[in-house]
Amino acid sequence: MWNFTLLQLTSSVALALITSILCIFGINNHVLMCLHAKAYRRAAIYKKPSIPEEWPFVTIQVATYNEGYIVTRLLESCLKVDYPADKFEIIVIDDSTDETISILREYEKRYYPKIKVIHRDTRAGYKAGALNEALKNSRGEFILVLDADSILEPDFLKKTIPIFLANEKIGFIQGKLKCLNERESWLTRTLALVNDWFANFLQSSFSKCGMVMGFVGHGGIFRRKALEDVGGWMSDTIAEDLDIAYRLQLRGWKALYVEEAISFEEAPPSYYSAIIRFKRHIKGSLQNLAKHWWSIVKHKGLSPFKKVEAIMQLAYPLVYPLGLICLALTLITYAIIPGAIIDKFWLSVAGFICSAVMLISLPCIALIISPVPSLLIILLTLAFSLVLFSRIREIIRGITWIDLKVIFGLLLVWCDNMLNCLSLIAGILRGKGEEWIPTERILRRNISLKRGKKMAEASLRIIASITVILSFIIIGTKNLSLNSFGALLPIVLWLYSAYIIMKDNVKVSLKRD
Repeated sequence: MWNFTLLQLTSSVALALITSILCIFGINNHVLMCLHAKAYRRAAIYKKPSIPEEWPFVTIQVATYNEGYIVTRLLESCLKVDYPADKFEIIVIDDSTDETISILREYEKRYYPKIKVIHRDTRAGYKAGALNEALKNSRGEFILVLDADSILEPDFLKKTIPIFLANEKIGFIQGKLKCLNERESWLTRTLALVNDWFANFLQSSFSKCGMVMGFVGHGGIFRRKALEDVGGWMSDTIAEDLDIAYRLQLRGWKALYVEEAISFEEAPPSYYSAIIRFKRHIKGSLQNLAKHWWSIVKHKGLSPFKKVEAIMQLAYPLVYPLGLICLALTLITYAIIPGAIIDKFWLSVAGFICSAVMLISLPCIALIISPVPSLLIILLTLAFSLVLFSRIREIIRGITWIDLKVIFGLLLVWCDNMLNCLSLIAGILRGKGEEWIPTERILRRNISLKRGKKMAEASLRIIASITVILSFIIIGTKNLSLNSFGALLPIVLWLYSAYIIMKDNVKVSLKRD
């Protein structure tokens, strides 16, 4: 019988509670996977529409800021769209302070009135303000929103417009996003996989199940009447895309994800630019959670299940601060409870069950808290598969589909976001605004980012690693257990993250020289 002190019991219970909350988010992903597998559609909303006799007018809107020559690729893509030439226009709302405006003016001169450029002297409202300005100057009954790095499949409009015409309740359609530079590196492959999950799989699941669906910022088309009905875009959150999607659907408009409508985007080509984008997504989701949760709760048109899913979609970034708390509680618990007791629990039936649940839910947390049973479960599962399914052996001999670098990348992103959330949450609590920093592009490496900010990010990871190392040393001198070695995982990932941030910084410095 184990006798615990009050401190040991409190830390153990707190760790179990936080881990359980994290598992709820992870298990919910599996619920969505099961619902997605059923692949049913609401026939009253989404059905194969007929080709209209007359196509409605469409405006393609793009908000740009210091994008450079990448805008030429975008505009060429838009000009090649398979749609009646007299039924669409391209409006670029530009806030640039560099040569981008000259490039845009040249295109406007060549293709006016097909292409119209509006230049703003200030960045009031950032992207939301730009899109509102574009809306005032648009003729289209439908508005296609793109980013500067977007490339449209020529049939995008013909895949979406008939669906709008078949159902007047549809407020917006999100198309499928694909990654242009996925094969460039392990980083872009990782980011493309993360994007596939959040921008494609989840959106598809929400759409098929008639739940509240987010908009991912581009590659989506809106009914102008719906935009005007909710008062246009708002800039009170940094994720105006999520905000407009929720306001439309809470107002009664429907949203659909249409897989056949495809556009391409770039994955950030450097890790620091990926960090900036992750921070924007984390903060934007939490801002929208604070803004919309009560409207969701009291909404009469949503079932309790759909309300929960709508809130969880916005609340998902909470897993990162909870993960950091979980790591801290793990270090405290393993420092005050004898290692023999910890290992005995995790190697018990209850310990293996808990580890299995964590592995299914959030593998990174499982590897931090209980690495021994987690690794044993993984190895046993692989061995069982080899014995049970003999054909798998042949597949594994020539295996190419398991990308260990991408698996490492996914663990890196998850652990890194535990630190990325710190400054964001502090800023939200203080009511501090945030400047919209454009994502780095392949053809436009953003060297305007301050070197000090990169060094601050690297320093944060080094300091966090040193803190965990010191905690691990304390554990090692008092209550070392085999499972306490799981605390080394975030250390390795954070130090590598600091390395690639500083390495990229050196490259930028050399370019400047």
